[in-house]
Amino acid sequence: MTTNLRFLRIISLFLTVFFLSCKNPVIENSGTIFKDVKNLSAKLFKIERNKNFTKLTIFDEEGNLKNAYFLIEKEKEIPENIKNKFIIRIPVQKVVCLSTTHIAFLDILDETDKIVALSGTQYVYNQILRKRIKNDEIQDIGYENSLDFELLLKLKPDLVTVYNINGSISPTINKLKQYNIPVVQINEYLEPSVLGQAEWLKFFAEFFNKSEFAKNKFDKIYKSYFELKKMTDTLKEKPTVLLNMPWKGTWYIPGGKSNVAQLIADAGGNYIFENSDEKHNSALSLEEVYAKARNTDFWLNPGQAKSINDIIGTDIRLQKFSTLKTGKVFNRNKRLSPSGGNDYMESGTVRPDVILKDLIQILHPELIKNDSLFFYRKLR
Repeated sequence: MTTNLRFLRIISLFLTVFFLSCKNPVIENSGTIFKDVKNLSAKLFKIERNKNFTKLTIFDEEGNLKNAYFLIEKEKEIPENIKNKFIIRIPVQKVVCLSTTHIAFLDILDETDKIVALSGTQYVYNQILRKRIKNDEIQDIGYENSLDFELLLKLKPDLVTVYNINGSISPTINKLKQYNIPVVQINEYLEPSVLGQAEWLKFFAEFFNKSEFAKNKFDKIYKSYFELKKMTDTLKEKPTVLLNMPWKGTWYIPGGKSNVAQLIADAGGNYIFENSDEKHNSALSLEEVYAKARNTDFWLNPGQAKSINDIIGTDIRLQKFSTLKTGKVFNRNKRLSPSGGNDYMESGTVRPDVILKDLIQILHPELIKNDSLFFYRKLR
């Protein structure tokens, strides 16, 4: 055999192996190669899929991985490489929500019929759920570290959704895991943007096999929000805004990097504490707030107040604020249930565009005319 012929055969063999490997890449059968689902705004969760299962990962505010959940269709076998992972069978049929905020995500997905128990049923606004609660179709499961575990075990939920502010519910989460109850921590409230909060709709949708449905819903909300924001982008005059109200002598002021501060800015407002680098609330005295904000143009979200007298009744010194004289005080409690459930805290979580529209109408009534407020009302 000549050297040239031997060389040609080696090249031929190499090309054959190469093209065969291209037709049958190893990754197709590995079960570990994922396709990421791109988020438009959310920073604190990640969705990855492969042919065998879906992996959901949540993060804390610093971007550290907190938990990972593996979702597998009920009829599928569990792959060997994830048998020791946190597995949830989907689609889920029985859900327990430990926050009324989570109701909104299930509501927009048309899955509230899957809810079998809630924390704080008296604070639910959703009218359909209120009827089911009245008919004893939905149980009150209790709060955080005083949950009714006996009832939970009896209900045998496919999914329990929890929030974990300052680690207060960690012992409850651990106990739920000990009982082999599928518990998932929801960090939507920590998102740096209101659209990021709303995008957790996609996270919830994975438990019901409604990913495409959720994507279409969120895309419309996202588009609606930025169409409204465009209305204020070129405004030169921006009224000043004060937020919240003192509680037992302390005024908890949202930071300049908070979600609500972002909403005020997008609505064409000048938040009086916008220069703060805080994401969360700062505790200030009434005197400190008065010195900076006594002459603001608008006062929004004054606690539970339903009237101007409610504000003055909290602390007589509050009548010195100019907004109480001009009447430019608005609260987000237009939609309340008889027992105090506030729809702003429910559906407002997934409809930041509707909140933004309200705020634009309040701060710039000339931009949106002949329309009524949805979540907000003027206090008299």
